[in-house]
Amino acid sequence: MDFDRELIARAKAGDRSACETIVDQFAPMVFRLISRFFRTREDVEDLAQDVFLKLFARIDQVRPDENFPGWLARVTVNTCYDELRKTRRRKIAMESYGPEALGAASVAPHEPDSFGRAKLAIQRLDPKLRIPLLLKEVEEMSVEEIARTMGLTQTNVKVRLFRARKKLASMLDETERGGTGREVRGRVAVYRTNPAGGPDAEKVQREPKRRGNEST
Repeated sequence: MDFDRELIARAKAGDRSACETIVDQFAPMVFRLISRFFRTREDVEDLAQDVFLKLFARIDQVRPDENFPGWLARVTVNTCYDELRKTRRRKIAMESYGPEALGAASVAPHEPDSFGRAKLAIQRLDPKLRIPLLLKEVEEMSVEEIARTMGLTQTNVKVRLFRARKKLASMLDETERGGTGREVRGRVAVYRTNPAGGPDAEKVQREPKRRGNEST
């Protein structure tokens, strides 16, 4: 992405128009990244606001020779990661101490189809596994790019991707054994969302390689 580095110098000097230009130029990227992890427009907009507040609070940390779009992507992903961890902790607390744990009546949810189950399984992944998986499969980042964005080593990224795929396959296999319908084992379905954080758009399916001893 082309970027006028003079905007950073002007923003550091308190130029409001430069700040507005930065927001206009990078809002689509920030919204797109956030919408990979959060579904509602309100969540996406709130987190995007947090990202830009962090950006301008830390603008003096941006070095003239730094890859600014990459730096902002890291701030965005880290903001999502922090929020996902908080959301996960709240969910665990509710599951442990909420009304259902106390025996309150609940309405059984509608049984999702295979793609819906895959999407739910992805949402159940630990954030440290979900984020690199979505960056790889949906954002189509390389391992090197994910490592830079998340502040990890490439080896660590590869390990997390392996664990994410293994865990996802295990959850889908468990769902299948529960007798929930169509074949989903071995298939990873990653859902792309629109930049505004809408609930659906296009799906990316990745079929596993067949083993040599499997019938074709």
